[in-house]
Amino acid sequence: MDHASTDVPPSPLTWAYADTWAEEDPQVAFARRTAVSMGVPALSRPAGSLLRLIASSLGARAVVEVGSGTGVSGGWILGGLGEDATLTTVDPDPELAAAARATFTRMRIPHTRVRAIAGSPFDVLTRLTDGAYDLLVVGPGISLGVGEEHDLLGQANRLLRPGGAMAITHALSDDGVEPSHRDLLQHLRDDPDWVPSLLTVGEGIAIAVRRPAVVEEPDAH
Repeated sequence: MDHASTDVPPSPLTWAYADTWAEEDPQVAFARRTAVSMGVPALSRPAGSLLRLIASSLGARAVVEVGSGTGVSGGWILGGLGEDATLTTVDPDPELAAAARATFTRMRIPHTRVRAIAGSPFDVLTRLTDGAYDLLVVGPGISLGVGEEHDLLGQANRLLRPGGAMAITHALSDDGVEPSHRDLLQHLRDDPDWVPSLLTVGEGIAIAVRRPAVVEEPDAH
């Protein structure tokens, strides 16, 4: 049987339908327009809906994000969290941190559920509690120096509970994305502590689940 017809990629109309299929909170859409006006990258609707699904599937109680942008990704993440779950999002640009904070305020998210912090991501991450987070998200605008992609994985290993996940956005896009994210993807793929997958959703998202630590049984002899 000739299966060649099944190899035809989706048409542009199909992709356009998929790109607009997920409904977006009006305040998140406003944050997206703000990102365009500020010249910073923002998560697409399909990628945002995937982050929301991941957060919901994990039953996440606490999420940490580096690279707040204008609050687009944070808005989608919050849509997948329960009413008592929290989001901590960090951006080194005070203007972007303020824009994200304004997005969450317009979404009527209580201040007890979200922290939008302006500061160095590594300075903030090192002060967070071990094993207290279910999901760590890396936004597109964060620049990682030489060796910092390894340090970020170390922080993720420390912060995430066993079975927690890490998501790297804009994994397949060169538009406004730091080249260091590609290095981070390679480290993530080759690290035995993680079970990774690279998905062609939106601008591309890499998802990795942290393996539970192996507990060696004591020698009975």
